[in-house]
Amino acid sequence: MRVLILANKYPFPARDGSSIAILSSLRAWCMSGAEVHLFALNPRKSRVKPDKLPSDLQSRVITHTFDINTDVSATGAITNLLGRRPYHISRFYRRDIGVWLDQVLEDNDFDVVQWEGPFMGEYLPHFKQRKCVHWLRAHNIEHRIWQRMAQRSKNPLKRWYLQIQSRRLREFELKFARKMDGLLAITSVDLSYFQEKTPQLKSLVWLPGLDLRQYPQWVDPQKKSIAAIASFDWEPNREGMQWFLDEVLPLLDQGIEVKIGGRNMPSNWLTDYPRVRWTPKVENAHQFVLDACINFVPLWSGSGIRIKIVEAAGMGIPFVATSIAAEGSGLTHQQELSIADTPEEFAAAIHQLLDTPTLRNEYSQKARTFAFEHYDIQTLGENLIAFYRQNFS
Repeated sequence: MRVLILANKYPFPARDGSSIAILSSLRAWCMSGAEVHLFALNPRKSRVKPDKLPSDLQSRVITHTFDINTDVSATGAITNLLGRRPYHISRFYRRDIGVWLDQVLEDNDFDVVQWEGPFMGEYLPHFKQRKCVHWLRAHNIEHRIWQRMAQRSKNPLKRWYLQIQSRRLREFELKFARKMDGLLAITSVDLSYFQEKTPQLKSLVWLPGLDLRQYPQWVDPQKKSIAAIASFDWEPNREGMQWFLDEVLPLLDQGIEVKIGGRNMPSNWLTDYPRVRWTPKVENAHQFVLDACINFVPLWSGSGIRIKIVEAAGMGIPFVATSIAAEGSGLTHQQELSIADTPEEFAAAIHQLLDTPTLRNEYSQKARTFAFEHYDIQTLGENLIAFYRQNFS
């Protein structure tokens, strides 16, 4: 069997949730014995040297990568209003990359084409004469992210623009999904939405599988420290962290060490919030979060699963999150984590965990157990292949 995976970014090093999700797809198909091809863009903003995949994939995945500038610009955003395509999609299409894709398709007959989200959707016409099974691996309900951003925006012009883009993205997302043969949703919440809108599709909840046995385990450092890590080139991450900095941070005891790391953070944060220990370039993401007593995840405009939460759970790190941050993960309030949606509740949950070692250890053990039971790559990989054989083989 020959499988082609199309992605709008090269997934290694896996610095964010979507990259981790793409790697889980590659691993699952490799485990099945398939010949796997990765056709991935390499955006300027997050450009990497695509010469190395993880050691377990290096000799098993054939890669096709292409440099592209997908940066958001004022000119591009305004010009986009003259057409009908969502700006979130049009930025990822380039005609010469389509020519390269034609050549890959000419050289290979693929049985399965897996689209990692809708962002590569404008390349679908290149498959017009090809007989293969197409399925969408929906990392999120994409338009909901921007719909929520619009609802929370205090800037009328920005709110108007985001409303236009979220409507366009919703229409594109559903139109694209209806052209698929199957759909892999990342949560049951997302699956319910797509089943309602596209009932004809064969569909499955397929969680991002992780090899948690390779992850280090948290050991309580017994100090009043909290940490968060994110990719701040994604606007919902910036929005959530800005809320934390403005609304929650002033409520925290002065003796608490606050660490925040991640690329592309706004430069003014470093001077405006001197209390925070900033790390714009995190060398070892796991060690960064393991060194803290608890982690925190403030998010207001997400969808799908925040895989960083699943990773933290797998390492046994206690954490506090907003409802949207925890949405879809299956983790339960006051069982494996604390959920809080107001500044006062968020600060109180942090103080409670820092002051209660027994609660930290309880969350740690339960979260780790849950992650191993629900996110094991071996089991999830077998489920994926079984889904294919039952419906398309």
